[in-house]
Amino acid sequence: MRAVSWKERSLRLREIPTPVPGPGQVLVRTLACAICASDHHYMDHPEVAGADRSGMRVDAPDADVVMGHEYCAELVAYGPDTTQAWPIGTRLTSPPALFTDVGMRIIGMAPEAPGGFGEYFLLSEGLARPVPTHLRPERLALIDAMAVGWYYTRVGSTGEAATNSVPLVVGLGAIGLSVVAALKHRGVGPIVASDFSESRRELALALGADIVVDPGNESAWAAWRTVAWGAPEEVHDRITLMGRPTQVIYECVGVSGVIAHIVENCGMQARVLSAGGASSDTIPSATANLKGVNIQFGGGPAVEDWYQTLDRVVDGSLDPTPLIGETVPLEGLVDAIDRARSSAGPVRILYVAD
Repeated sequence: MRAVSWKERSLRLREIPTPVPGPGQVLVRTLACAICASDHHYMDHPEVAGADRSGMRVDAPDADVVMGHEYCAELVAYGPDTTQAWPIGTRLTSPPALFTDVGMRIIGMAPEAPGGFGEYFLLSEGLARPVPTHLRPERLALIDAMAVGWYYTRVGSTGEAATNSVPLVVGLGAIGLSVVAALKHRGVGPIVASDFSESRRELALALGADIVVDPGNESAWAAWRTVAWGAPEEVHDRITLMGRPTQVIYECVGVSGVIAHIVENCGMQARVLSAGGASSDTIPSATANLKGVNIQFGGGPAVEDWYQTLDRVVDGSLDPTPLIGETVPLEGLVDAIDRARSSAGPVRILYVAD
């Protein structure tokens, strides 16, 4: 089959063997697959996969690794030990996890778990779900991106934050925009969102943000205080904060230094949910300690969040189509992956099969 593979630290369109489904697996044909910043992180920081003792990510420079973990596909064949509940040709999607004879692998981040940047790849039958044929494959390929936002807004809207918080979304790539959409769906707000890109700020407004900020021209922190407290001045005192809304910050940038900037500028008792996933960072812990900042890193989406998002994307209550900026054929995918690095580019570029 043809696939864009990462091999010998080079990304190229290559001819490689079609994967063969093992026990509990199914072979599927890619219909659509989105480019994610995680694909760039995997290529740019092989030391992270190399140090992953879980084995879920594998750095294998001498092997073909076919990335792509946001997908919609078509059932082609069943492997052994499968229930074979769906007819061949059924449209499927799945959380990006593949159970193999050497353990669970993240689809698109290990040679034995090829992803959707090729003509065919593998899914675990037990995780896969059928999806309607009347919906565009591109829309269904963005379930994983939307599930990240659904997860973070679930864990960010618990306890006091469920009733007395004003969210600030920092970074409006696909994940930040999915956070905005999920917050709007959950009825949490008013939503303040910050990004340098005018087009992404406009998308955030379309998805439900109430206030958008260009951090190059104004302070997101002052804007948040005005929205949440009615006054832009800084408040340091715990007593004056009593009864005021909690600052829940969704960090969706993934660039080193951003979390430090957040800790230095956020309010007392702020809660930070880091979805950006910078490969390394330094946190001013003394400042975080003084302010009582609560930081949560990663951890999702959980499978329950993924399937809940699937249901909402299918019924239309969560619509990821505003994230679709461009579609390319397999021949244009290498160039598209490179262009997708730019924050000025489309939020999501998708490979769409003929």
